[in-house]
Amino acid sequence: MRVSRNEMIAALSRAYEGAGHDIGDYEDAAQLVTWSHMCGLGGFDRIPLPPTAPTDSAPPQLVFENDDIAVIDAREADICEHGSLAAHLACAKARKTGFAIVELANCRFPDLILHALSQVAQQDVFICAYWTDPAGSHGASFEAGAAFPHYWRIEAPEAAKDLSTVTIICTNRPALLADAVTRQAEHPELERFEVSAAQLAANYTQALERGIEIPPARWDALNAAAWPILVPTDQQSRAGAGPA
Repeated sequence: MRVSRNEMIAALSRAYEGAGHDIGDYEDAAQLVTWSHMCGLGGFDRIPLPPTAPTDSAPPQLVFENDDIAVIDAREADICEHGSLAAHLACAKARKTGFAIVELANCRFPDLILHALSQVAQQDVFICAYWTDPAGSHGASFEAGAAFPHYWRIEAPEAAKDLSTVTIICTNRPALLADAVTRQAEHPELERFEVSAAQLAANYTQALERGIEIPPARWDALNAAAWPILVPTDQQSRAGAGPA
């Protein structure tokens, strides 16, 4: 089946709200997941339904910080909770010093950070990120002003683990970013899967025009995840429904 971008964002927002995420956070999570899926990177395929509850009892911890480096412990939270914070922190530091590195450690679903990086890149800075997950080692780099990245993956099953560290590099000096990207590609013996920014943009446009294709059972599970926020149907709720 196919659903529109707005339908998917609305359904994901309800599901994350049902899992206990606050206003703003559940909307941000919906945007991150939908954007990834529309680009063809399958973000919606990997999130659990219902979504993971927020980690209110364990807020992120700033482990280390100086002018151009920061290390944040996400404490097992989804990237949806703290990914935008890490990306914008990297941008703010890069604007002051010219080059910044921010690590977000112990997070889940690291690939969903790409929409947050896209928002930063469109502020006319260069930004990239690297992480590992059960699918292998990944990287994505955005040109300044670009909405979509060049993405690559190296299959490395031995890297599989539940929690990941996302390393974000941000700069207003393209030569520095090019050097960082080159260093990450120093494994010629391993097969790389790559997707260009142009292809990701084409995937997104196609999904926008034709709709987002998802399995019906997964769509049903997504809508069922919103049940905690629904009001029970009774005489009182019916009396309060509709315009005042």
